[in-house]
Amino acid sequence: MNPTFLPHTVLDVIGTVEAALPSPAEHKGRERLRALRDQAIASGANVLIVLWQNLEWTLLAIQPPADAQVNDAFELIPNLLLNPDALRQAQEAAREGRHLQWLVLSRSTEAPH
Repeated sequence: MNPTFLPHTVLDVIGTVEAALPSPAEHKGRERLRALRDQAIASGANVLIVLWQNLEWTLLAIQPPADAQVNDAFELIPNLLLNPDALRQAQEAAREGRHLQWLVLSRSTEAPH
């Protein structure tokens, strides 16, 4: 099954609707995720949160080709779905606790037939 793609801005609202205050460790973890997201965006990446049905998740930083005009990270989802190996690798990394993944997209150099 295909994962669910969420905007990176979800990180800004997680914890704001909880009845109890987050623990210091939870707060620190969220701040670290936000900092990683901000670093990825500052370096030119588009960021999505990828959520699989078993609730594994990845903060996916996508670096499009230099000549690509991307206005919203959601525009890259069709490209991601065409690369199930990359999504599978991101999910496997998430299972191992590595939740930040970088994906560099490139254009095919093959000439059309």
